[in-house]
Amino acid sequence: MDAITLDQFAVFLAIVEEGSFAAAARKLGRAQSAVTYAIQKLEDQTGVVLFDRAQYRPTLTEEGRALLPRVRRVMDDLAEFRVQAQSVSKGVEAELVLLISTFLPLSMFSQTLRRFHAEFPMVQLRTIAVNPRDAGQQLVDYQADLGLFIMSPDPEPALVSRFVTKLDLIAVATPDHPLAQLPPNFPKEAMRDHLQIVVSIPKAPSNAPDYGVIGVNQWHVSEMRLRYDLIKEGIGWGSMPRPMVEADLALGNLVELHPAEWGSSNIMPSFNIVAAKLKDSALGPAGTFLFDSLSTPE
Repeated sequence: MDAITLDQFAVFLAIVEEGSFAAAARKLGRAQSAVTYAIQKLEDQTGVVLFDRAQYRPTLTEEGRALLPRVRRVMDDLAEFRVQAQSVSKGVEAELVLLISTFLPLSMFSQTLRRFHAEFPMVQLRTIAVNPRDAGQQLVDYQADLGLFIMSPDPEPALVSRFVTKLDLIAVATPDHPLAQLPPNFPKEAMRDHLQIVVSIPKAPSNAPDYGVIGVNQWHVSEMRLRYDLIKEGIGWGSMPRPMVEADLALGNLVELHPAEWGSSNIMPSFNIVAAKLKDSALGPAGTFLFDSLSTPE
């Protein structure tokens, strides 16, 4: 048992993932005999037969299936160790690039950013506003070090993400807007007759769904801040992140609208916000601090 190596684990996983000894050998750039020997050695050392070789393609035995999660955990820990070691070996970064979905107000993360600046006052932070659909791909394309965006139902496998917070949306308008004069739980049909300010994505397909679009008459803007400005000027109504309009609600500059329904639900939507980075890209001390701070409750 003492002579078990990480290389044997890597060979074991390669066979599982590729489906055969020959395919694993090609992936690892080795002779098939070397792959076979590594597994035979591992089986001898553990006293466990890992693969059933009776069929055309090797299949995991019951014992092999039981050990597979532990092998994966060891190799995942090794990968994390390597990334962390790279991070430790790096000096403090001169600049970090943070991409953030246009759907999110940066003010939501102000406390974290203040702590970051206090800890790393000489690190330049550059933020890039991106369309929500593009956020994950831009990280994959090395356009930024970190990202803040709405959790996708189909996350990029090349990214590691951590939950940051929930974002609640509320419908708002100015106090003199006709919708603001209606009592709570008014029919959502009443909203259709008034101009709705909508954040849309310029490159979105024409058949892409418009979530939360109710108004027959719509103005489309590219950023949340533009929607906020138009709503505050009384030009139309729209949904906004609650943190972005809390001060206006307290001062009476805006009022929250309470329709009986929103879409097919009786409540306004909320979204999970995540911080994300590339799995195989090591962050330096400043990037690690920011990533950890974003995903730590304030």
